[in-house]
Parts: sequence; C-alpha cells; structure tokens
Amino acid sequence: MPKIVNYEQKKKDIINNALNIFIDNGYHNTSFGDVAKAGGMGRTTLYQYFKNKDEIFHYVIKHAIKLVKDELVSIEENKNLSSITKIKSIVHKLISRNYNNDDNNMLIILIDLWLILKREDNIIAEEIYQYGIELKDMFKELLIKGINNNEIKSVDTDAMAYVLWGIVESSLLRASIEKSFNKESYLESINILIEGLKK
Repeated sequence: MPKIVNYEQKKKDIINNALNIFIDNGYHNTSFGDVAKAGGMGRTTLYQYFKNKDEIFHYVIKHAIKLVKDELVSIEENKNLSSITKIKSIVHKLISRNYNNDDNNMLIILIDLWLILKREDNIIAEEIYQYGIELKDMFKELLIKGINNNEIKSVDTDAMAYVLWGIVESSLLRASIEKSFNKESYLESINILIEGLKK
C-alpha cells in the first residue's frame, strides 16, 4: 500500500529545512539539490512541490516574515505594556532574535537579501521592502498611541518611526559584519534613546 503524504505538511517541512539552508549558505550559494538533500529527498520528488529554487525561496521569505510578524504583533497587542515598553520590546526582539548565534537570524537574511536583490529589481526584494515599511508603520502607530496617552513627547511620528526602524536595521547590518558586536551594550544604548521619548 502506498504511503500517504500530507502535501501541505510536507511543503511546510521543506520550507523549514530550506530556511536553514538559505541562512547557512546564502541565497546564491544554495542549489535546488541542496534543498532536496536537506529534506531527505531527491530532486525529482522536490519538483512535485516546487518548480525551482526561486519558488522555494519565495515561500521561505514569506514564512520567515510571518514568524517574525507573529511575534511582534503579540507584543503590540499586549494591553499590559506601555507604548515605550512595546517599542523597546519590539526593538529587543528584532535584534536579540537575530543575534543569538543560532539559526534564527531571519531578519539579517532578509536585509542582506534585500540589498542584493534590489539591484536585480526582484519581486522578493519588494516584499522584503514592504515588510520593513510594515515594521516602520508599527513603530509609528505605537508612537501615536503613546502621544495620545500622554506618555510620549510630541514628535514627528513618521520621522521617528523611520529613526527607530533605522536603528534596528543598522544594528543588524553592523552585527552581520562585525564579529565582536556587543548586543547587550547596543541594546542598553538603544534603551537610553527610547527612554528619551518619555514625556
């Protein structure tokens, strides 16, 4: 009797394995065969789920973005936290999640790939860029709520949201280049800046 395979679950398993391969090897150094091997299958079997490496990568990016978004939304929706605490928590989550020296450095991969793919005018680069805009908008909403709740000074929320996103982005880029990056010291400095928003 033939083995029954849950198609959607198998596809998710492939995406999870592929994410780790892309993180370890980078996009350009990962082949379709590498993904097949990581999933314990042949290339022919992998073709039953994805037509090429680009399609796999597209699904991996969507999966990575969803994982990070879900974590951040849970912080944003926490009614027990002030806007300042939410901003700090989101910044800490983005930086800490991506610098624990494990294989969860998804945001680094997204930023690095955005820089590479932007030159190629790739649709994936546009999706990654839109994700950055969504994060910036999340910061802006928290700033507006904080101002309305009288806990944050009156600031240009659009400009400040870009500054907060820029802090995250630059710290991730710096850490990906600099091996001696001190995450704790960097987060402590960022806390001081965010505390300066308090009224």
